[in-house]
Amino acid sequence: MKQVTKSAIYALVLGLGINCYAQSEPANVSYFDGKNTQTMNVQETQFAPTHPASCAEKKPVPVAETPRVVAKAEGDSDGDGVVDSLDKCPDTPHGYKVDPNGCPVSVTLHINFAFDSTIIPASSNDDVTKLAKILKDNPPATVTIIGHTDSVGTDAYNQKLSERRAQSLGKRLNENGIDSTRIKTFGKGEKEPIATNSTVAGRAQNRRIEVKLY
Repeated sequence: MKQVTKSAIYALVLGLGINCYAQSEPANVSYFDGKNTQTMNVQETQFAPTHPASCAEKKPVPVAETPRVVAKAEGDSDGDGVVDSLDKCPDTPHGYKVDPNGCPVSVTLHINFAFDSTIIPASSNDDVTKLAKILKDNPPATVTIIGHTDSVGTDAYNQKLSERRAQSLGKRLNENGIDSTRIKTFGKGEKEPIATNSTVAGRAQNRRIEVKLY
């Protein structure tokens, strides 16, 4: 009697599992049913009644590739290191040191003087040092210094006094390493007061120099 595989018997007797077999010639199978020995003619065959695709070759499921997003480089038209979309000062001259908004670093500097004096007070030394540093950090920049006076004295005298006040700051900057070709000085006398000349406090505010960077 021809012996068959255990798998075939499982498929025949138990009716369980999902297995794949190549068909073969019929064979007699003997088995014990609990009381008597029985003989049956059986044939091995493919057994997958409920899952016909279970024996098919498993192929990997293709995974779609994620499209590569290439960021477009933003332009920096004025070459100050801040991209155009963030640059609030898009026409900054080349070489200027700028803040995060792309605007030139600058300082608003008002220096007040004692009556009839051209001596820069010690209280303004830090401001002068800061101005000199800004000019050093921005080689293309030039500075214009404008002197002013109060209304005490003649117009002619005050004009000359305002010019000397502007020149005193220009000299200090030159001593701090700023070339004189980058420094311009002017005087406007008593023509442009920023406060009343009728009070002591007002006149003190008008005795000043102002700085502009270009």
